Amino acid sequence: MIEIEKLKPLSPPYEIFEFVPCQPAYFRITQYEVGKITITPRWPGAPPTKEIACVRLHVDPSTKPYFPHYWDITPSRLVHQLAGLLTTELPPGMYLRIHRDIPGPRAHFSVSWAERPP
Repeated sequence: MIEIEKLKPLSPPYEIFEFVPCQPAYFRITQYEVGKITITPRWPGAPPTKEIACVRLHVDPSTKPYFPHYWDITPSRLVHQLAGLLTTELPPGMYLRIHRDIPGPRAHFSVSWAERPP
């Protein structure tokens, strides 16, 4: 279990990756950080700001050619999956493949390593 209050803040700018349902995303990771960011929720009745756990994936410029060369991953289920997976050694030359099943807050994610994007 990730305890948000114990995480270090990640510095801006934030580059939050928006997953498209049923369309896999590929990341060639060079390093990663687990931390927290402050967001402004968009739903009615939400608090003005909220701290959430985040995995920052630093990626090869071939994955994201513009600055900054990282993506911030924020869906709670996915953050927990990635925090466990990334504690093992990153496979050299491999891409992290993430697939989101449905839109909305009930989405689930499958995570795997791939030799290259299709």
